[in-house]
Amino acid sequence: MNYKHVISSVAAVLLLFSTGLLFAQAQDEEFQQLYQEYMEINQQLQQIQQQALQDENVAELAEEYSAFVDEKLREIDPHAGELVEQREETIDLIQAAQAEGNFEAIQELQQGYEQISQQLQPYMQQAMEDEEVQEQRNEFEEILVGKMEEINPETVPLFNRMAELSEKLDRMMQQ
Repeated sequence: MNYKHVISSVAAVLLLFSTGLLFAQAQDEEFQQLYQEYMEINQQLQQIQQQALQDENVAELAEEYSAFVDEKLREIDPHAGELVEQREETIDLIQAAQAEGNFEAIQELQQGYEQISQQLQPYMQQAMEDEEVQEQRNEFEEILVGKMEEINPETVPLFNRMAELSEKLDRMMQQ
Protein backbone atom coordinates (compact mmCIF):
# COMPACT_ATOMS: atom_id res chain seq x y z
CA MET A 1 0.00 0.00 0.00
CA ASN A 2 1.37 3.44 -0.79
CA TYR A 3 0.42 7.06 -0.37
CA LYS A 4 -1.48 6.85 -3.65
CA HIS A 5 -3.69 4.35 -1.86
CA VAL A 6 -4.32 6.91 0.87
CA ILE A 7 -5.53 9.33 -1.79
CA SER A 8 -7.51 6.59 -3.54
CA SER A 9 -9.14 5.53 -0.29
CA VAL A 10 -10.14 9.06 0.56
CA ALA A 11 -11.51 9.55 -2.94
CA ALA A 12 -13.42 6.25 -2.84
CA VAL A 13 -14.95 7.00 0.56
CA LEU A 14 -15.90 10.49 -0.53
CA LEU A 15 -17.31 9.16 -3.78
CA LEU A 16 -19.48 6.69 -1.87
CA PHE A 17 -20.55 9.42 0.55
CA SER A 18 -21.36 11.87 -2.23
CA THR A 19 -23.24 9.22 -4.22
CA GLY A 20 -25.29 8.35 -1.15
CA LEU A 21 -26.07 12.00 -0.60
CA LEU A 22 -27.13 12.48 -4.19
CA PHE A 23 -29.62 9.64 -3.96
CA ALA A 24 -30.84 10.47 -0.48
CA GLN A 25 -31.16 14.20 -0.80
CA ALA A 26 -34.42 16.04 -0.92
CA GLN A 27 -34.79 18.78 -3.49
CA ASP A 28 -34.32 21.27 -0.69
CA GLU A 29 -32.50 24.45 -1.68
CA GLU A 30 -30.67 24.80 1.65
CA PHE A 31 -29.49 21.19 1.36
CA GLN A 32 -28.26 21.86 -2.17
CA GLN A 33 -26.29 24.90 -1.05
CA LEU A 34 -24.72 23.12 1.93
CA TYR A 35 -23.89 20.09 -0.19
CA GLN A 36 -22.28 22.29 -2.85
CA GLU A 37 -20.16 24.04 -0.22
CA TYR A 38 -19.20 20.66 1.27
CA MET A 39 -18.05 19.38 -2.13
CA GLU A 40 -16.08 22.56 -2.87
CA ILE A 41 -14.26 22.36 0.48
CA ASN A 42 -13.67 18.64 -0.07
CA GLN A 43 -12.10 19.35 -3.44
CA GLN A 44 -9.89 22.10 -1.96
CA LEU A 45 -8.70 19.82 0.83
CA GLN A 46 -7.97 16.99 -1.59
CA GLN A 47 -5.82 19.32 -3.70
CA ILE A 48 -3.94 20.54 -0.63
CA GLN A 49 -3.50 16.95 0.55
CA GLN A 50 -2.11 15.88 -2.81
CA GLN A 51 0.38 18.74 -2.69
CA ALA A 52 1.38 17.77 0.85
CA LEU A 53 1.86 14.13 -0.18
CA GLN A 54 4.33 15.25 -2.84
CA ASP A 55 6.71 16.27 -0.08
CA GLU A 56 9.33 13.51 0.28
CA ASN A 57 9.08 13.27 4.06
CA VAL A 58 5.28 13.21 4.08
CA ALA A 59 5.19 10.64 1.25
CA GLU A 60 7.67 8.43 3.11
CA LEU A 61 5.61 8.61 6.30
CA ALA A 62 2.44 7.82 4.34
CA GLU A 63 4.16 4.79 2.87
CA GLU A 64 5.36 3.62 6.29
CA TYR A 65 1.95 4.11 7.89
CA SER A 66 0.23 2.35 5.03
CA ALA A 67 2.61 -0.62 5.19
CA PHE A 68 2.16 -0.79 8.97
CA VAL A 69 -1.64 -0.92 8.65
CA ASP A 70 -1.39 -3.57 5.93
CA GLU A 71 0.82 -5.67 8.20
CA LYS A 72 -1.71 -5.33 11.03
CA LEU A 73 -4.47 -6.45 8.67
CA ARG A 74 -2.44 -9.53 7.74
CA GLU A 75 -1.94 -10.30 11.44
CA ILE A 76 -5.66 -10.01 12.14
CA ASP A 77 -6.70 -12.57 9.54
CA PRO A 78 -5.09 -14.31 6.55
CA HIS A 79 -8.18 -13.45 4.49
CA ALA A 80 -7.55 -9.76 5.18
CA GLY A 81 -4.02 -10.26 3.82
CA GLU A 82 -5.48 -11.73 0.63
CA LEU A 83 -7.83 -8.74 0.32
CA VAL A 84 -4.89 -6.36 0.79
CA GLU A 85 -3.09 -8.10 -2.09
CA GLN A 86 -6.21 -7.91 -4.27
CA ARG A 87 -6.57 -4.21 -3.44
CA GLU A 88 -2.93 -3.57 -4.40
CA GLU A 89 -3.34 -5.42 -7.70
CA THR A 90 -6.52 -3.44 -8.42
CA ILE A 91 -4.76 -0.14 -7.71
CA ASP A 92 -1.98 -1.14 -10.13
CA LEU A 93 -4.58 -2.05 -12.77
CA ILE A 94 -6.43 1.26 -12.25
CA GLN A 95 -3.18 3.18 -12.69
CA ALA A 96 -2.39 1.22 -15.87
CA ALA A 97 -5.91 1.86 -17.22
CA GLN A 98 -5.53 5.58 -16.40
CA ALA A 99 -2.24 5.69 -18.30
CA GLU A 100 -3.99 4.08 -21.28
CA GLY A 101 -7.03 6.34 -20.98
CA ASN A 102 -9.30 3.27 -20.74
CA PHE A 103 -12.23 4.79 -18.85
CA GLU A 104 -14.47 1.71 -19.09
CA ALA A 105 -11.80 -0.41 -17.44
CA ILE A 106 -11.23 2.26 -14.80
CA GLN A 107 -14.94 2.25 -13.94
CA GLU A 108 -15.06 -1.55 -13.64
CA LEU A 109 -11.86 -1.64 -11.60
CA GLN A 110 -13.13 1.07 -9.26
CA GLN A 111 -16.22 -1.01 -8.58
CA GLY A 112 -13.98 -3.96 -7.76
CA TYR A 113 -11.86 -1.72 -5.55
CA GLU A 114 -14.96 -0.57 -3.66
CA GLN A 115 -16.06 -4.20 -3.14
CA ILE A 116 -12.63 -5.15 -1.81
CA SER A 117 -12.64 -2.08 0.45
CA GLN A 118 -16.05 -3.04 1.82
CA GLN A 119 -14.80 -6.55 2.57
CA LEU A 120 -11.74 -5.08 4.27
CA GLN A 121 -13.79 -2.66 6.37
CA PRO A 122 -14.37 -4.92 9.41
CA TYR A 123 -10.66 -5.76 9.50
CA MET A 124 -9.78 -2.07 9.14
CA GLN A 125 -12.02 -1.19 12.06
CA GLN A 126 -10.32 -3.85 14.13
CA ALA A 127 -6.86 -2.60 13.08
CA MET A 128 -7.81 1.01 13.92
CA GLU A 129 -8.58 -0.08 17.48
CA ASP A 130 -4.96 -1.17 17.89
CA GLU A 131 -3.03 1.29 20.04
CA GLU A 132 0.10 1.18 17.85
CA VAL A 133 -1.97 1.88 14.73
CA GLN A 134 -3.64 4.81 16.47
CA GLU A 135 -0.27 6.23 17.52
CA GLN A 136 1.18 5.95 14.01
CA ARG A 137 -2.00 7.35 12.50
CA ASN A 138 -1.93 10.34 14.83
CA GLU A 139 1.75 11.00 14.06
CA PHE A 140 1.14 10.75 10.32
CA GLU A 141 -1.99 12.93 10.43
CA GLU A 142 -0.18 15.55 12.52
CA ILE A 143 2.64 15.78 9.98
CA LEU A 144 0.27 15.64 6.99
CA VAL A 145 -1.99 18.37 8.38
CA GLY A 146 1.07 20.41 9.36
CA LYS A 147 2.33 20.25 5.78
CA MET A 148 -1.15 21.06 4.50
CA GLU A 149 -1.21 24.13 6.76
CA GLU A 150 2.15 25.23 5.35
CA ILE A 151 0.64 25.02 1.88
CA ASN A 152 -2.63 26.68 2.91
CA PRO A 153 -3.05 28.24 6.37
CA GLU A 154 -6.84 27.82 6.03
CA THR A 155 -6.59 24.00 6.16
CA VAL A 156 -7.81 23.50 9.74
CA PRO A 157 -10.72 25.96 9.40
CA LEU A 158 -11.64 24.15 6.16
CA PHE A 159 -11.62 20.78 7.96
CA ASN A 160 -13.75 22.26 10.74
CA ARG A 161 -16.25 23.74 8.29
CA MET A 162 -16.43 20.46 6.38
CA ALA A 163 -17.19 18.55 9.61
CA GLU A 164 -19.86 21.11 10.50
CA LEU A 165 -21.44 20.78 7.04
CA SER A 166 -21.31 16.99 7.26
CA GLU A 167 -23.25 17.06 10.54
CA LYS A 168 -25.85 19.44 9.11
CA LEU A 169 -26.27 17.34 5.97
CA ASP A 170 -26.60 14.16 8.03
CA ARG A 171 -29.30 15.76 10.19
CA MET A 172 -31.16 17.00 7.10
CA MET A 173 -31.05 13.54 5.49
CA GLN A 174 -32.44 11.91 8.64
CA GLN A 175 -35.48 14.20 8.71
